[in-house]
Amino acid sequence: MIKQDLSVPSELESFEEKQVIVEDWLMDILVDKLRKASTILSSKEIPFILYRNVIEENDTCVQEEVATLADKYVVIQVFSYGGFIPSTFQRQHVFTIDRFTRVILKKNTTLFSQCLESLKAALVS
Repeated sequence: MIKQDLSVPSELESFEEKQVIVEDWLMDILVDKLRKASTILSSKEIPFILYRNVIEENDTCVQEEVATLADKYVVIQVFSYGGFIPSTFQRQHVFTIDRFTRVILKKNTTLFSQCLESLKAALVS
């Protein structure tokens, strides 16, 4: 005897499936824009700033995260500057374009949106 599961998927499963579809769609959009910008920037040989994010700030110094598109890679650097401390790089991560889109969407949707806005403005001009 063959049994079939005819139960209706729960709302939670349906929501999760939709969320995955939307995330994939958003990643495809960002990958497409990053690749277009990468092609344009390769002839100029200059990096493009995707976003700047202040991590910590006080009266005299700042710790900031900056993501730049350089050729076919996205470089995220965390550095400190200002006050009595010398400017120093705390961390540096290099991602492929595909890997960066997955990381940024999971990390922070606001930064993801900033990347899209930066690229939109750059690709229009």
